[in-house]
Amino acid sequence: MRPVDPPIVPLQPGGLVYVCRDDGHRPMQSHPHTNFDPFAKVRSLSGVLMVFLFARASMRAVNYLVAKATAPSGATSMEDHQTFRMIQGGLLGVENLLSLVGMIMFLVWIYRVIKGARAAGVMTKYSPGMAVGGWFIPIANFVLPWLTVRDGLRAVQRPTVLAGLWWIIWIINIPLNAMFQFARQLMLVPELGDNIPFEMIESMYSMLNTMSWPYLLLDTAAWALLGVIVSIVRGAVSQRSA
Repeated sequence: MRPVDPPIVPLQPGGLVYVCRDDGHRPMQSHPHTNFDPFAKVRSLSGVLMVFLFARASMRAVNYLVAKATAPSGATSMEDHQTFRMIQGGLLGVENLLSLVGMIMFLVWIYRVIKGARAAGVMTKYSPGMAVGGWFIPIANFVLPWLTVRDGLRAVQRPTVLAGLWWIIWIINIPLNAMFQFARQLMLVPELGDNIPFEMIESMYSMLNTMSWPYLLLDTAAWALLGVIVSIVRGAVSQRSA
């Protein structure tokens, strides 16, 4: 007599489909129930990434407030100046750490967004590899990061204008950030300016004083808008999986 095929029991707790024996004993074997979610890794990374991006966006305001509270004024000693430099050096270290970790996580995130979109059957103009590599290709990296972020927003059916606004601010902020970072390094290690003409340093600090508020606003906006973009994509993929 041909044996009767064992019955298939519907989905059980834990996501397994049990193939049961006829005698009611333990299952002979089990098969995992797969519910494919191409954006699962995007959602899992987005929350932590947003923390880093918004924390980095807050550093200009934090640095300004701390500097106002701790900057030596009036009759001060060398010890006061050394303490101020130590505080500023610590803030610079925190800022650089947030920038580095935040950008590494962002590159992983945008790779997963594009890869997830393609896995979901959405055609994207740029590959996951280009979404990362576009940041490092000379000349092309003036536009490719914007294009790939726009591609990611388009893939989850969200407006792309925010990608353009973010990229314009990001590009404008790059030279400003470089100059302000150099000025902070000179403050922390004055010996770096030994081979630079005094007039050049004086001119640079004069210009930076004029640009301090625009820099505060641009740097904050550049990182905050990136965090907003991550939040928008996170919301879109969460709705998709609901």
